[in-house]
Amino acid sequence: MAGERTLLFGRDAACRVILDAWGADSPGNLVIVGPAGVGRTRLAREALSLAEDQGRSTRWAAGTRAAAQVPFGAFAHLLPALDTGADTLALLQQATRVIVGDRAGPLPVLGVDDVHLLDPLSITLLHQLAAGGAVRLVLTVRTGNAVQDPAATLWKDGLATRIELQPLQREDADLLIGHCVGGQVHTRTVERLWRLSRGNPLYLHELVEDGLRTGRLRQYEDLWSWAGEMVPSQRLSEIVLAHVGDLDADEWRALHVLGTAGTCSVEQVVELSSPEAVAALERRGMIDDAGGSGEVQVAHPLYTEVVRSLVPEAARQRIRSRLARDQAAGGRDDHLLHRAAVLLDSGATAHSGALLTAGARHAVAQLDLPLAERLARAAVEEGGGFPAHATLVEAVRWQGRPALADRLAAAAAPAVRSDDDRARLAAARALTLCCGLGQLDQAGAVLRETRATVQDDGARALLTAAEAMLAFLGGDPHRAVQEGTTVLSAPAGAAHALAAAAVAAGLAVTGRTDQALTTVESGRLALDADPGPAERIHARVTLDQAEILALGLSGRFCRLERRAAELHRQNLTTTPEWIGDAIAGVHRGWAALASGRPRVASRWLAEALPALEERDPVGLLPLCRSSLAAARALVGDVCGARRLLDGSQPAGAGAVAVFDPLRRMAEAWVAAAEGRRGQAGVLVLEAAALAARQGQEAVEAVLLHDGLRLGQGPRIVDRLHRQAERLDAPFMADLAAHAAAAVAESAEGLDKVSSRFEQSGALLLAADAATEAASAYERRGERRAAAAARLRAATFARECGLTQGSALEVLPLPALTAREQEVARLASAGLSNQAIADRLVVSVRTVETHLSHAYTKLGISSRADLRAMLPTAALARS
Repeated sequence: MAGERTLLFGRDAACRVILDAWGADSPGNLVIVGPAGVGRTRLAREALSLAEDQGRSTRWAAGTRAAAQVPFGAFAHLLPALDTGADTLALLQQATRVIVGDRAGPLPVLGVDDVHLLDPLSITLLHQLAAGGAVRLVLTVRTGNAVQDPAATLWKDGLATRIELQPLQREDADLLIGHCVGGQVHTRTVERLWRLSRGNPLYLHELVEDGLRTGRLRQYEDLWSWAGEMVPSQRLSEIVLAHVGDLDADEWRALHVLGTAGTCSVEQVVELSSPEAVAALERRGMIDDAGGSGEVQVAHPLYTEVVRSLVPEAARQRIRSRLARDQAAGGRDDHLLHRAAVLLDSGATAHSGALLTAGARHAVAQLDLPLAERLARAAVEEGGGFPAHATLVEAVRWQGRPALADRLAAAAAPAVRSDDDRARLAAARALTLCCGLGQLDQAGAVLRETRATVQDDGARALLTAAEAMLAFLGGDPHRAVQEGTTVLSAPAGAAHALAAAAVAAGLAVTGRTDQALTTVESGRLALDADPGPAERIHARVTLDQAEILALGLSGRFCRLERRAAELHRQNLTTTPEWIGDAIAGVHRGWAALASGRPRVASRWLAEALPALEERDPVGLLPLCRSSLAAARALVGDVCGARRLLDGSQPAGAGAVAVFDPLRRMAEAWVAAAEGRRGQAGVLVLEAAALAARQGQEAVEAVLLHDGLRLGQGPRIVDRLHRQAERLDAPFMADLAAHAAAAVAESAEGLDKVSSRFEQSGALLLAADAATEAASAYERRGERRAAAAARLRAATFARECGLTQGSALEVLPLPALTAREQEVARLASAGLSNQAIADRLVVSVRTVETHLSHAYTKLGISSRADLRAMLPTAALARS
């Protein structure tokens, strides 16, 4: 039973209520309520298992529609043949005596599933048993669909405790899905499954099982993800339809309308069904309000999918055509995207170019890029003009088809009507050429040629903003800041957000991180204020990237990881699936790597990598791949790290040069993991030199400090000190202080800087500094101080998910004898002194003596300290 209980995710609070009820004198009865599939039966079974653990006898019954036709039908297997000629009271008394038993020992427990399906006499029996107190009850009742709760009087009268089960929270759904597949699951896959199932455990489990059965849920290396649409299986559809229950023809017609349209007005549903049908569905909780917009929808997204699959295509087309006539007549602006989509699905798009274009632009703003492309293509055909062409280019580009986007941009040239159109088209082409096709020089040429043809100040500002972005991507952040600032100093316009993104990113890598964060906020305000900023998506993505860079390069690691997680969560909850999922994964991975948590970094970067390999509209694939290589090298996966570095480079790798120093840093860490420590030191100094040539002062400082960690301390200490004096982040001063203390072998200085790193959240750096401090204390013969520093180092490394840090590998440790090692290893595993003595066939006093010697040599005083020390102690490698 214990193994089965591991499947009970998200019900810890309910289990505590059950245990409290079993421990109470009275009443000790439970009523578990919740909608279909939420896990009432599973929790009731768990309650009976907990009762059995306490020595109680248990029995089980379940209500069904068929058994409800017979008095006591659900209890037939528990009751002997009853005197059917007896009156009702006599029957109740006979049944009660059988279920209560002889009253010896702890009170027995009776579990009854689906009490709402019992016959009236069985309901009366349960009330009598609850009132008598000679047996404890665990009852389940379904809620929803206007089902009455026959057990309500029990908990209302204080005879039972009511446990209302809610759908699983997303975190619990993540655990359940991971358990079903036996591994980690892509976060977007979890989000999609959780949203479609609304956290219903039964639906969730069926979706996962069907995904595994059909191969749509598949594993890529160590991560499971869903490929394609999530279509309910026949089995799941039957379960859903059973939960829906019996509906009349008008009610089905209403559901067919909503299943086809997704959402529509109450008036439209009524017109295509009946007022009575809509009212009945609302009473049963089958339909609800769609966000307070005056429209309605099917209450559960999975029900929508099942209903849609039941509607014949001809009927769907009739419904679309009927709804399209209403949409063409106009409507509220907040329904614009829906109106455009309905028109498109109906095929009645003639003379609707303006509406389709507006809908396409709304879809781009909501990052529903496939829908945006469909609408924009239809808008182009219907004469939507340059706005339709521009929207189509953007939708195609962000779906990762840069060559097609460039061809579409060239085809859009005849539709240009103004300088603003011309500049927007040039900016889109330039960023596509640079990031998607790796043609930085050609991208610059497009902007220069266009500048010669435009006079409007706003258009020229947009070209300058695009040039600033190209400068940053090409590895010239100072020029990016200079050019972008000229745009920001002018009145706000369509180019402001893109310019702010370029400036903020440039400021971050050049070490002016506070100013970078301020500029990020300015850029986001510009995005919110302008309904149609140029290159909206690119500006948004780069602003996020700039913020992550600024936080990491300024040493604000706790805030960095928190902010990366916030951006990732916002992306999942507010947008459909798009390449931004992978971009957010890179942010989380880089944040974890910068903070010194390579195992966490590997998880997020590995999730982002496949999507970026498929499409990379911003040129982040090289950074993702190299960061993942560094993370894997740090955790000891040398072969995996080398494969990533030796893989073929994407088209945009040469154009997006700003991340080249970080890529070379990854090569250094892989070389170190391969045992080529001397070459690793040379490589990291070359990476720092490249960062210096590009003017990336903050990146240079970080790379110089990595040189310290790779044995290049004397060569970098003065350079790092000079950089720290110029840059605005206290973290840079900490890096310089670490280098100075390490070169001077100052144990106190290393201890102090380790504490500073700990406070900033840089735990791997804190581990390295503490390890170096321990080594310095050892050389001075200060064993107790060395032990304390070593313990701190081991604790930090373990929190990073490592058994060793870079410096931990070379830390000299006190030698333990073979017997001391053996005893220490068993003690750290949790064995008592007596158990160790029995295993080694020695006396308890001998065990105590060996442990005392080990504690003295290691400078510790307890088993807890020993467990913390064990990963770095010599005994762990014997």
